[in-house]
Amino acid sequence: MGTIRSLESEVQSFEERATRLEADIKDAQKRAAELETKVGAPFEKEERYHHLVKRQSEIEDQLDLAKNQAPVQAESTADDETVEKNSEKQRQTDSTRSVRRTAIRM
Repeated sequence: MGTIRSLESEVQSFEERATRLEADIKDAQKRAAELETKVGAPFEKEERYHHLVKRQSEIEDQLDLAKNQAPVQAESTADDETVEKNSEKQRQTDSTRSVRRTAIRM
């Protein structure tokens, strides 16, 4: 008896699913028709796009001029940062050592 009820329920859900799928197909066809009208249409902001592409290439050209100088400046900055970090680590180590000595002497 339970098996028969399960089968009947499945058959009824097939009909509901088929109805939903048909509605989804109609919606998809409607959206496809709307999108087809947009295919091949001119891009509204095409002029602005071309202007920005030109500006980007100008900026890239300017950056390439300074490209040869950048590694030298980057290396000196990196060296300065490394020295500063090492100094800071040394100060922290020294202060930790003095605290430990104080704690041991007590």
